[in-house]
Amino acid sequence: MRSSPPLAVRNASPEDRALISTLLSQAHWRHFHLDWRDPLDLLASPPNLIGYHGERLVAHLAAPPDPTGAAWIRSFCVDATLPPLPAWRILWAEAAAQCLALGATQIGSLLSGEWMRPLLGEAGFRETNAVIFFEWRSQSLPPRPPAPGTLRLLTPQDLPRLQHVDSSAFPLLWQNGRESLSAALRQSVVATGVDVDGQLVGYQLTTGSTFGAHLARLAVEPGFQGRGIGAALVIDVIEQLQRRGYDSVTLNTQADNVRSQDLYHRLGFRETGQRYAVFETALA
Repeated sequence: MRSSPPLAVRNASPEDRALISTLLSQAHWRHFHLDWRDPLDLLASPPNLIGYHGERLVAHLAAPPDPTGAAWIRSFCVDATLPPLPAWRILWAEAAAQCLALGATQIGSLLSGEWMRPLLGEAGFRETNAVIFFEWRSQSLPPRPPAPGTLRLLTPQDLPRLQHVDSSAFPLLWQNGRESLSAALRQSVVATGVDVDGQLVGYQLTTGSTFGAHLARLAVEPGFQGRGIGAALVIDVIEQLQRRGYDSVTLNTQADNVRSQDLYHRLGFRETGQRYAVFETALA
């Protein structure tokens, strides 16, 4: 007789919020994406899956595409009653099918712990990149370079143009969709852009906490890169943060984005040594 699957899996709903919140805080195996959006705020965005042993919630996986063509593993958590691999196999199979049905062709995941490596390898993910962290701490800043355009504060009305700049500046997997950019804008303590001839061509979004400030996103339209816009945005935001009492700023970028790393080094940022391997797979 064929055995029953070890997990009963279904899509999460907002009504599951309290149960999932408990699992996310107490799970033995926990992976969370570096994100502006809490997994609990994605309960209505598929795939957002939960797995049960009988009446007990034991596993959760969220990977909603944003933008449409790409997704990240934003949450994968399993409690101590179950090894992560069996739960991953079942939840990942359903998540991949839903992502494909929603139009996603690429899925990425950070490696938040070595326990994830065999899971991702079995599912066909391969290591392609890394996210590396930088910090600026009270160094002197170079003079703001002459740059075309006008620097100004961003508003929610800028979201369509923000998405255009973002999608033109980054490969698909690294782009932010409208929902992610909207969340980032809401959480920003400083959000500025540069207009050239009345059109937004570059922007930065910086968040803040009691631990310091984090330059969460910097993007410049390719046709305007190399003209001092990125440097002007970064120097301006650091000056604004200093006036607000911040003495450090962190950021992260891709290991293969040498151009952005050169900019941050010139402005006095230094690598912290913190990094996350990036794994990718294609859906077909």
